[in-house]
Amino acid sequence: MMATILITHGVPDRGVEMLQGHTVLMPAPLQAYTREELQTLIPGADAVLAAGPLDGETIRLGRRLRVIANYGAGYDSVDIQTAAACGVPVCNIPAEVADSTAELAIALMLAASRRVGEMNLRLRREPSETLFGMGRHMGRNLRGQTLGIIGMGRIGRRVAEMAGALGMRVIGCTTREGSASEVAAQADVLSIHCPLNSSTRGMIDASFLSRMKPGAILINTARGAIVDHDALADALESGQLFAAGLDVYPDEPAVPQRLLSLPQCVMTPHVGANAAETREAMLRANCRQILDALEGRRPENIVNGL
Repeated sequence: MMATILITHGVPDRGVEMLQGHTVLMPAPLQAYTREELQTLIPGADAVLAAGPLDGETIRLGRRLRVIANYGAGYDSVDIQTAAACGVPVCNIPAEVADSTAELAIALMLAASRRVGEMNLRLRREPSETLFGMGRHMGRNLRGQTLGIIGMGRIGRRVAEMAGALGMRVIGCTTREGSASEVAAQADVLSIHCPLNSSTRGMIDASFLSRMKPGAILINTARGAIVDHDALADALESGQLFAAGLDVYPDEPAVPQRLLSLPQCVMTPHVGANAAETREAMLRANCRQILDALEGRRPENIVNGL
């Protein structure tokens, strides 16, 4: 039986052919339906592929919904409690994003420790003779350093594997405050890979940063709201931290201006999963979840307890 599948954003569409025979509603590439448009379209939808915010009021309008497939591992932008109350399973796709996000975390570590971002900018803006020369602009090796990982899920474990290949000593923990602080106190590089929830929001604050090793590096490819960015800017400006590498921010697409002014802060615009192979794998995984739900099978990775 033909169903209507609503895709909230214009995602790269290689893989959407899996939904052939069904009606697929999707905005143009790089565009997104507004909240008002979603509320107009969702009453006629049998499934939603959510690539952005989906609030409870909008979900309640989807009386035909049989599944919400979340386009990523983190699902904090979907109201999973309301979906559960409406009997709608919400699924995520943690496996498909693990490699590309882990690779970006390692790239940010390398860039921050070797001052790649700073040197790239300065070489374009300053006389080259002020930059070349042995002993200038010293960075740090990763080999022999201790990497602390907060959040040892799929992405955290993959980062640990890659870091081990670089010769780093790896320690990790869950998000319990005590264990996270213990890891932070030992880490030369601290990488965040935990979900955003009520216990992790603002967890990396001034008090937490003060317990990190002097001269440490902070990496965040998880969610921006886990970190107090004013406190992070203070720590970078004072020299308490050597550098930071960030892919996520609390109010995207806005980026904290203080951090933009700091050359020791390497920043990317939430591109952890932005690899062509990854995006195709993500869409195919979501399509499988949707087809399973529509055809009476239990989809994988249900996150809201149904």
